[in-house]
Amino acid sequence: MQAFMPLPENNVPTIMAAFGATGDLMRVKVIPALFHLHTKGQLPTMFRVVGFSRRPWSDDEFRAHVKGVVDIHTKGLFDATKIDSFLDIFSFQRGDFDEKDSYEALKKTFDRLDTEWGVCANKLFYLAVAPEFYTTIATHVAQSKLSEPCAPGGGWTRIVVEKPFGEDTKSARKIDEHLATIFDEKQIYRIDHYLGKEMLRNILIFRFSNNLFEIPWGKELIEKINIRVAESIGVEKRGPFYDATGTLRDVGQNHLLQIIALLTMERPRTFTDTAIREERRKALEHIKKPTLQHIQRYSFRAQYEGFREIPGVAKASNTETYFKVRVDIDAPRWKGVPIYMEWGKRLGEAQKEIVITFKHPRPCLCPPGKHHKNEVIIRLEPKEEILIEFWSKKPGYTLETEARMFHFLFRERGSTAQYTEEYEKMLLDCIAGDQTLFISTEEIRAMWRYIDPIVAAWKKNATPLHFYKPDDKKIVEEARVIESGVQTSARGYTSASRKRTTTHD
Repeated sequence: MQAFMPLPENNVPTIMAAFGATGDLMRVKVIPALFHLHTKGQLPTMFRVVGFSRRPWSDDEFRAHVKGVVDIHTKGLFDATKIDSFLDIFSFQRGDFDEKDSYEALKKTFDRLDTEWGVCANKLFYLAVAPEFYTTIATHVAQSKLSEPCAPGGGWTRIVVEKPFGEDTKSARKIDEHLATIFDEKQIYRIDHYLGKEMLRNILIFRFSNNLFEIPWGKELIEKINIRVAESIGVEKRGPFYDATGTLRDVGQNHLLQIIALLTMERPRTFTDTAIREERRKALEHIKKPTLQHIQRYSFRAQYEGFREIPGVAKASNTETYFKVRVDIDAPRWKGVPIYMEWGKRLGEAQKEIVITFKHPRPCLCPPGKHHKNEVIIRLEPKEEILIEFWSKKPGYTLETEARMFHFLFRERGSTAQYTEEYEKMLLDCIAGDQTLFISTEEIRAMWRYIDPIVAAWKKNATPLHFYKPDDKKIVEEARVIESGVQTSARGYTSASRKRTTTHD
């Protein structure tokens, strides 16, 4: 066995094997994020990416592909010297996911780099593939001894998997149990890129670093929470996947339930990954499992017209592209506070926000007339901002009130690099060993426990499937019927708008 020199503290030599290296996930998210980390000097000095895919490419052909990805991402505005040094970290391994020889060839590449560097490097296996390949790849990684350190006490081994984490409780459990036969939980990094978003990471600071709201945060203060996401994009080229999955499982089971966990979790003992993940788990496990009656009264689903014409979508598809559901928390702090998750595709201008509505004070020392309720709005798009709504007296002789906003604008949100920043942070955390932004197996099971009954009920048409015209937000108004708890045929109505005056901090 080769003797390796001890690693300096400021250097963590790392080899990343990217399975599915030529796919959309690598092209849209991972390669751009790696490029930004490289240009910022955030990657280890000794860092390599070995692309693993079925294409019969050479190293140079793979690097040309990577260069094309960066060119599109940066619109050609990159530093030539930086792109050359970036391309040097990439090499390619042609292989099939179920072919033993491919993994043995990959191990030879790893061993060669260890010898070249004179260290026992860390190994990061990034599975940028569909979940049905997770168990196959993990099995071969173990059988080829890729998951073992190259020397006693050598570098760590970690595996990264992407959502969707299965398609239901049973499949998710099967994947997790198989991974657990090869890797410890501390070695498994399950990515939900929403947790890497700056504004969601800010929720913990906003709640737990400010006593203004946290002490009464819950049923004593809050009347309801609405989590709303309107996407401008549709399904486009993802027809087969989307028709089999639907919006609820694609984003509700992970992104939105994780937001609920951040909003309702108890204060963690510390800001460590272990403590934060533990409180997220507890919050998710307190979500009530919905009954059939609850689903019929408090869920709404719809499909945009034209979805069935997309290649790969069934002509009589009942898959939802929009949903709204009510979530109830069975915990003393949140008992009786409804939380509404809502997400839709092809809804015109993109908007992502969390609206926390506070209870009307009783008794209220308010002027006669209509009384208003305070709100906190955490917005992810089109701007990243937090708005706190207060009501004050209008200047003049009467006691007429008006809304005023304290406005914390973090930054204007551009149209480029939608995912890059989230993946930069998460890739760095994979290397650093920080699991704060990654989902635990217990969280996955708690999320599926809530989602499974709704999916089953919708398959039996327990609630009707509505239809909406692309880019028409009338469906959002129709879905408000579930906030009354009376599920009827879709009827649109418009709530009165109110004028707001914004005050910047």
